[in-house]
Amino acid sequence: MAVGLMAAGPVTGEQVLLGLKYISGGVQAQGAKVLQTGEINSLSASVATATLTQVIAAPASGSVYIRGIMVEKSTGAAGTYTVQYGTGTNCGTGTTVLYGPVTNPPVGFNRIEVAVPAAKALCLQTDAATTLVRALTN
Repeated sequence: MAVGLMAAGPVTGEQVLLGLKYISGGVQAQGAKVLQTGEINSLSASVATATLTQVIAAPASGSVYIRGIMVEKSTGAAGTYTVQYGTGTNCGTGTTVLYGPVTNPPVGFNRIEVAVPAAKALCLQTDAATTLVRALTN
């Protein structure tokens, strides 16, 4: 291939750059300079109540990183949810709204990518039993 020209497709020996990053660039604590090619995420328990409910306990060290929120409705109407953090039973102490209230369509995924402060639990709350939410975290 001539210098300065782009081939229409891959050329033998070409490599595709993957979306790689170093773990030390995020909230993970597995060590510096470790190349990460994928991420392990956890899906929290579902919450479908107007009562603030803890879905991830406060970690002994570090913090919870929220990748997104999954929403499902049992009716055709939009619903709302709120993401909060705190300590104690169901984030009852030092409760702070992190995100929301958010009005969401009947089914959806909201990518929010935010860290809960260190040593705080993650709690979710919806407008009613017809709105179900789950947090995708790592």
